[in-house]
Amino acid sequence: MPLFVDEEPFGSSLKTVAEFLQRYVKFKEGAVQLSTKPTKEVPPHGLLYVGQREMAVISPEDECIQVLGTDDATTCHIAILRHTASLVTGMAHFDGSGLQLAVQNLIDTVLRETGGKQWGRLELTLVGGFKDSRGMSEELSFKLFDLNTRIEKGIPYPVIYGLAVIVQTGEIFPAKFQDRGPEQPLRSARHFTGSEEVINIYDNRKKQLVIGPFDYSTMDEIDLLCRLPDPIIREHLSTSPEQEPKHFEASVRAALVQIRDFPDPLKSVFKGKGIYFKKEADGRWTKVD
Repeated sequence: MPLFVDEEPFGSSLKTVAEFLQRYVKFKEGAVQLSTKPTKEVPPHGLLYVGQREMAVISPEDECIQVLGTDDATTCHIAILRHTASLVTGMAHFDGSGLQLAVQNLIDTVLRETGGKQWGRLELTLVGGFKDSRGMSEELSFKLFDLNTRIEKGIPYPVIYGLAVIVQTGEIFPAKFQDRGPEQPLRSARHFTGSEEVINIYDNRKKQLVIGPFDYSTMDEIDLLCRLPDPIIREHLSTSPEQEPKHFEASVRAALVQIRDFPDPLKSVFKGKGIYFKKEADGRWTKVD
């Protein structure tokens, strides 16, 4: 499904993000407005956290989930797709893997949840990336479609690391999170040796978070990798070592331990089916047997 801006297919003649922003000033104005909003801490009540290489779509009629959110986006990008008539809202956290299929799945899922409403339009918000030294952000930005850069002591950093959207109102704001939901090491393990697919983590019929089933393979010298010191993990297992959040090393190590302790997850973890959780009124996720 091609994206058109002022009747011209996006990317038909533009080669850099800078060229795009120079031609379409309204996108630059919107970016500046969003990047100057204060960062809010989002409590777990009514929140569905979307991790890297994950997506979810929520209807405003959903009584369990009112907010979609994600963070830890340095060179990654966050996409929010909203249908203006039905208010159905989707979020995806892209790292460049499986991008073409993921974008189509996000669009298809949003349209499927609109309840047959033929009017309205799709509105896309895309946030993430910065002027990193390796140029990875701009490559991903242009594949998808950098005013998200601040300089501190000569080093570029993203302005916005996390983003949230309130499903009912469509309000979007920079965010950080008290809780990122269940089974984070399992969900993160897939980034290292698993599928490149961006998976949908929410069952709209059951109103439940679903994890898997998915596979990942073990790694050579996995015991050694689990014991790596923090500086080595940061330097060699990140696309942007200087810009990663403080919990980066702990999160990576937990994912590596997951791979070590639970090889062949289709058998050792999932046993042929996904793991389901429901959101409680107090914000906790409880496992559904």
